[in-house]
Formats: sequence, structure tokens, C-alpha cells
Amino acid sequence: MRKQIRTLAVIPARGGSESIPYKNIALIGGRPLIYYSIKAAQEAKLLDAFLVSTDDEKIAKVAKKYGADVPFLRPAELSTDNAVDIDYLKHAVEWVEKERGWTPDIIVNLRPTAPLRYGTDIDQAIKLMDNTGCDSVKTVNVPYENPFKMWFIDDNTKKMKPFMRTKWYPKLFTDVPRQWLPQHYWQNCIVDATRAKFIKKGKVFGSDIRGIVTDPRRSIDIDEPADLKRASQRMGELAVKTKTKK
Repeated sequence: MRKQIRTLAVIPARGGSESIPYKNIALIGGRPLIYYSIKAAQEAKLLDAFLVSTDDEKIAKVAKKYGADVPFLRPAELSTDNAVDIDYLKHAVEWVEKERGWTPDIIVNLRPTAPLRYGTDIDQAIKLMDNTGCDSVKTVNVPYENPFKMWFIDDNTKKMKPFMRTKWYPKLFTDVPRQWLPQHYWQNCIVDATRAKFIKKGKVFGSDIRGIVTDPRRSIDIDEPADLKRASQRMGELAVKTKTKK
């Protein structure tokens, strides 16, 4: 059955970034950020192909240096600050169908801003889709904060109300023991995968979404300059722990 499924990973890397200029090729551990997503895609055993979708020649050159397929420059209108995932994913799927002549079944979204991923993460997501027939898969982790302990504050009155209520709210209000609170997860963007048929309809996910729980230490989203240093430190910590386990 694996041979009948076509899998395509898309690594989105637009040139514009206000918080970190050329964020997608900023250095972490001596390598450009995008390198880590390319490396994970190369290590995955269940990907039929992957490509980098960028609007920038400089990023394209760096991606090609590390062995990535950069077959086009993404249109500028799909690369603005307001562009959303479905824009570049739909463009990539349609381009592959038209220019390469094959139709992918599963699309894997590999954002460079989540560099602490492995090829096995990608394979695990694809296997879950193969085995269950589900529409989509997202990696998640248990977060440090609990939404049942969060509040809204009215800007004018400063009155507060709970962000979420538990079933014990009528009797205990928000004084609920931590152990009673429902298990919750944070989407970490290490891997997002979905059926191409939904992408072509303008939807990032189908209704049947399955989750893969990952190590919360790998949940880093590069947004500010400090995140680059934090990610580099975390990479070093995880590499040491991995070697120690072996």
C-alpha cells in the first residue's frame, strides 16, 4: 500500500521577516535555520519528494547548497506577512501536478522555524496516516501552562473571567486541583501533515485529525533573536542526552 501513496513535503521559507532579517537562513549551531528542515526531510524514509517554497533568490541559493529542490520562486502575493499556510501549500501542490505530472496524496508541512525535528518525526506522521486512513496529523506536546488556569481581563473594567471552565466550575469555581484537570496539548509545528485533496479545496486540515505527542523540549518556534540562542542551546542539550542514552 505504501507504494501507492505519494508523499510530498513542503518547506516554506519566504524572504521577508521583521523580527529577524532573513530569519530562515539565520545561523544556529553554525548552520542556516533552513538546513535543519532540509536535513530532516532527507533523513525521512517515507517521503517521495520534498521542495522548498521561497520567494527569495538568496534563500533559494542556500537551500540548494544543502541539497534541496527549489524548482520555482513563490509569487510575491503568496509571500506577504498576511499570507497563510494554505496559500503556499496549494500553490506547491498545483505546481507539482502541472509541472512534474504527479499527484501527491499526503502533504507534509515542515516549517524552518521549528528546527528540532527528526526524519523519524516525518515518518511517524506518514505511518499514522497510512495505518488509520485519517485526514491529517499534527505533532503536539504537553505544555507547561494549563489553559484551565488562564483568564481574560477586560481592558476597561479590569474584571476577570476564566478562559476555560471545568465541569466542576459551578461548585468549585476555579479552585480545582491540578490532578483533576483534563490532559491538554500544544501544537508545536514540528510536523503537520494532511491529505492533498483538502489542500486543493483550500483547507489545511480535514476533520479527522490525529496527534503525535513529542518531547516538549523540542517545541521551539523561532520568532525573536533570543529564540536562536535558545534553540542552539537546546540542540546541544538534546545531542548530549542522546549520546548518553546510547
